[in-house]
Amino acid sequence: MLNDNEATSGLANDWGWSLYIEYNGLKILFDADTRPDVIRYNSEKLHVDLSSIDFAVLSHHHYDHYGGFSALAEKKPGVEVYMPPGSANWAKGLDLRLITVNEFTSIRPGLWLSGPLKSGMWGLEEQALGIEVNDKLLVVVGCSHPGPERLTETLAKKTGLKVLAVLGGYHGPSHRQLEKLASLTEKICPAHCSGNEAKEYVRKRYPEKFCTVKTGSTVFVYPDDRIEVIDYMT
Repeated sequence: MLNDNEATSGLANDWGWSLYIEYNGLKILFDADTRPDVIRYNSEKLHVDLSSIDFAVLSHHHYDHYGGFSALAEKKPGVEVYMPPGSANWAKGLDLRLITVNEFTSIRPGLWLSGPLKSGMWGLEEQALGIEVNDKLLVVVGCSHPGPERLTETLAKKTGLKVLAVLGGYHGPSHRQLEKLASLTEKICPAHCSGNEAKEYVRKRYPEKFCTVKTGSTVFVYPDDRIEVIDYMT
């Protein structure tokens, strides 16, 4: 994790979310936190070369997810950024190739975007990333304004895959939402805006499903579906 709300000693930290992903030779940036200086500092500490990023995904148009994209544009001018519909004024002056995603989309083999889901009838549009791992689906979410369970269920239905894990911000979910999520996935990895109450609920009710991630965490998925989280050490 390039940044999460939960701090790790030796790394910069701020309210926001950014995840670096390596998958089948591809290097992907999912969201870009609030501040470019955090992205620059943590990528250096975590040995992430931003100039090697193949493409990026923006979950939704909120500052704590797009605020650091200037750091990526500096290192990889012209890089593709897949984003949901919405105002992209934040990208003015940045050398980024913005691609608006309007529906469920396969962007690379084994990689899908849910397409934009609305939060409420007229609300913010947000998308999630689905990654095929061991014939299952790893779902990466930003803030889950439409609901983590809705984003997850959409990707599961569209891909026809069972869900291995859901990683990212759950936006202070209700117990009902967490119960639905637990029925959909084998592992629950809440971060960013999920909130301590949601984390404790899952930890106590579904200890076998719960995993902790924070700034500097590295998540490994093994062929037997085992998930290991290793935290950054100074």
